[in-house]
Amino acid sequence: MLYDRDIPKVVLDADAPPGAEKTAFSPQSRAHERAGRQLYYILEELAPDFAELRTGALIRTVLRVPEGAVLYYLVEPGFHLYGATAALNRLNELDTRMAECVNRLRTDVRYSPLNYGAWFGDDVWTGKPAAEDFPPPADTPRASTTEPADPSGAYVFGDVTDAARIPAGTEEILRAALDVDGLHYVAYYTDPASLCTADLFNHPVLGRYFMARSPDQRRDKYGRMGRLLPGITRRMNMSLRTVLRGEVLQVVLDVEQGAVYFHTLPGGRFLVGVTLDQARVTEADHRVVRLGRELTGD
Repeated sequence: MLYDRDIPKVVLDADAPPGAEKTAFSPQSRAHERAGRQLYYILEELAPDFAELRTGALIRTVLRVPEGAVLYYLVEPGFHLYGATAALNRLNELDTRMAECVNRLRTDVRYSPLNYGAWFGDDVWTGKPAAEDFPPPADTPRASTTEPADPSGAYVFGDVTDAARIPAGTEEILRAALDVDGLHYVAYYTDPASLCTADLFNHPVLGRYFMARSPDQRRDKYGRMGRLLPGITRRMNMSLRTVLRGEVLQVVLDVEQGAVYFHTLPGGRFLVGVTLDQARVTEADHRVVRLGRELTGD
């Protein structure tokens, strides 16, 4: 569905018969229309937070549930493309195809293409990706493309709140998930007030990302976002419950420079991850998923 702010302008319904008028669309399609409208309102509330971070506009949002996902792409200011699938095993393919579709729409109206989700690597987007170029599934590790340098002071661990609720060894598990070529910040919450954080913001390779905001300013802002995201996700669950089964497991907030990840864990726990590098959005996504499995023993 193509939205002009909260108004659907173009609706494609896989369940509608060929040539059907809008009034013939399925009830499920109507539910998706409402979900897309509500998602627009929720994500608009996050715009000031990303403006404060100065990482660019929110260009792509992915909401994963146990048996499906919703994708929400910025086409141009005020226009978004909404898509949903119940086939989670084909999410990477759908995500890539939507990125391709949106970039075609952007170039048609003389906007430059964007590297949504890092599906197109470091190269300028040139057109339709080959089927064999689809990225690996989330549980397939990717090798780092730079040396795993670890200069003194590169890793910074935040003050642990309510240490009794943070299992021993958690800091080292978080540290192992970080990489200059992927995940740059991670916070593990046992509840919204109890957390353990680790980041690579002091690494010299990442210095170019702190021209507008200092590492401490970034840490503070991501910490505040982490406390807000559980409530935002609950609202997303209410919006999506009529179109997808199950609670939201992960939210990907892909901005022009990097992404923020919210990953739920059993028992009210959750992870917040950050990459500052737009070319590593997918790699960081995979790292957050693997970290969640390690913390829960799955």
